[in-house]
Amino acid sequence: MVEQYHLDILQKGIDEWNQWRQEHHSIQPDFTGADFRSVRLRRVNLAGARLNCADFSGADLGESLLNQADFSEANLSRANLISADLQGANLIAAILIAANLSEAILSEAILIDADLRGAILTGAEVTGTNFSGANFISADLQGANLIAAILIAANLSEAILSEAILIDADLRGAILTGAEVTGTNFSGANFIDADLGDIDLSRANIEGARLSKQRAGIDIEDLDE
Repeated sequence: MVEQYHLDILQKGIDEWNQWRQEHHSIQPDFTGADFRSVRLRRVNLAGARLNCADFSGADLGESLLNQADFSEANLSRANLISADLQGANLIAAILIAANLSEAILSEAILIDADLRGAILTGAEVTGTNFSGANFISADLQGANLIAAILIAANLSEAILSEAILIDADLRGAILTGAEVTGTNFSGANFIDADLGDIDLSRANIEGARLSKQRAGIDIEDLDE
């Protein structure tokens, strides 16, 4: 549950809160289940904080330090997370519908079963991130760095992946029907059992990729052989 003392300090302002964090860096803030709907928290330091089940819908967390924080089952719908540092954060089953994660750092974060429908991740750094089972329907990942990202059984239908880098990404069982993949780098990616629908992979780099026998805009015999 929410630690009222921590909430009282935060309500005094971001500058005072960040100063307190600097002076008490060994203390883990607890805002479990807190209501931060539409609150301006820009550049706040919540690194390592307990934020599970909290409601940040519509909140401004741009340029904030959120690395290693626990956002499991938190609501971040429509939140501003532009250039936020979420490296190593726990976002399991988090709701990020229409959230703006442009230029955010999500490397090594865990977003298993996260809901990212309509989210914006343009230019985001998501190397090694675990998105297994995540929902990316109509999400914008243009130019995102998804090297070695885990996207097992993720739903990327109608997602924009143009110019994104998915080198060595694990897309086993993923759904990519209707996705935009112009200029996308899928070198070494694993597409085994993925549903590629009618996407045209001839416009993407699939050198060394592993695909099941199917037709996806180009003639594919079996790139596993």
